[in-house]
Amino acid sequence: MTDNLIDLADLNRPRRSRVEPACSTPCAACPWRKVNHGRRHPGGWYTQRNRDRLWAGMRRGHQMSCHPTDPENPIPEGQREVPADVVTRECAGVLVLIQRELDIIDRLARMLPDGQDLARGYRLRRPRGLTLEGISENIHRVMFSRAVGEGLPRFGVLQMTPQVLDSEVGHDPLPWPFDVRLAF
Repeated sequence: MTDNLIDLADLNRPRRSRVEPACSTPCAACPWRKVNHGRRHPGGWYTQRNRDRLWAGMRRGHQMSCHPTDPENPIPEGQREVPADVVTRECAGVLVLIQRELDIIDRLARMLPDGQDLARGYRLRRPRGLTLEGISENIHRVMFSRAVGEGLPRFGVLQMTPQVLDSEVGHDPLPWPFDVRLAF
């Protein structure tokens, strides 16, 4: 297998092309779609190892493009180039995972006694969830978003159109649904 995976250091590299908001549902080729987990791909895109590697960046606040729409994504040998007229979009699948984590944080905030450390409570319950940096970055994107190219993250608004309840999307280390009440 050729290792055509993007290095974590490349995830926040300056982009040559604009990244538009995610579609309302993850694409058929999305590595976060459960149907693709373990599927053979020349670049190893659907392996648990690759999803763990991608999530390692996402959980720290990096953003991810939808790889079939991104001409800057490495193309494995034998695969087609991204057509020039395709609009590069943010990955809807990873946004579902991030939205779920932010939803868990919100539900915890409503349940924790006053004064209890929300971030600590979340991290104890979700050690493979968002890091403090990832929580901060994603909340910042929601609250203070501006158009791409204004000096903020290379991706624009954290789009809330992908459906958090999409049962076709998942990552094994992040069980869903997650019942916050069971954690107390």
